[in-house]
Amino acid sequence: MAHVPDPVRFQRLEEHAWLAAPGPDSGLNVGLVLGENLAVLIDPGPADGDHAGLLAGVRELSSAEIVVVNTHGHPDHIGANEFLRAQGVRKIWAHEHAGVETATDLVSSTPVTLQLGGGVDIVVSHLGRGHTAGDLVAGVRSGEAPGIMFCGDLVREGHDPEFYDSYPEEWVRTLGRLWSMAGNHSRFIPGHGREVDADFLASMRRRMQQGCNVSSQAIRDAVNDATKAIPIVPYGPGESRELITRLRGR
Repeated sequence: MAHVPDPVRFQRLEEHAWLAAPGPDSGLNVGLVLGENLAVLIDPGPADGDHAGLLAGVRELSSAEIVVVNTHGHPDHIGANEFLRAQGVRKIWAHEHAGVETATDLVSSTPVTLQLGGGVDIVVSHLGRGHTAGDLVAGVRSGEAPGIMFCGDLVREGHDPEFYDSYPEEWVRTLGRLWSMAGNHSRFIPGHGREVDADFLASMRRRMQQGCNVSSQAIRDAVNDATKAIPIVPYGPGESRELITRLRGR
């Protein structure tokens, strides 16, 4: 007898938007937006994730064609792509500079609107470089009420941002653009952590600007040992070191 996977459970965020709870040890947020014709999975997870369970969880909620959106190219967000393509998923969207080899469709500087049917749309946009060179956000539109924005790792709650292949000064500006969209989107889902609001985005942006300022000054003052600034950069030692490294290499 064929094994039937236990479906991954989704938490309902609003009428058309859901969030997966893929397991107690996973901090990744897997989004799902449902329309009459399409079901859009946002960041379906790593290569070693419960792909069959995730697919079963989607199918408990919808029989619509599945489309995938990858907010960026890190393995914990895109590893499920290959499995989903083997299961018949025909469209996987990613940014042209995200390096997602399993993507079938690419987003550039022009936003892409996915019409899911029943008056539900997702606008997939590149607001600028930040966490990586190829970050996307996915904003849900349905009716006139402010919607939900899936932010990928441009936003991170509960832990410091990860800087190892980031563009810190541009990230500050990208967060400003994301914050400016708060009139149309009142709820923001980070790539990892709990849902946040516009005040959180503003605070994250201020803190990152402070980190860039302190690190840049340290680089100017001590070219050979800017790591002396680590104790006063507003992040933990590891991410502070990565921030200084990225700024030094700009």
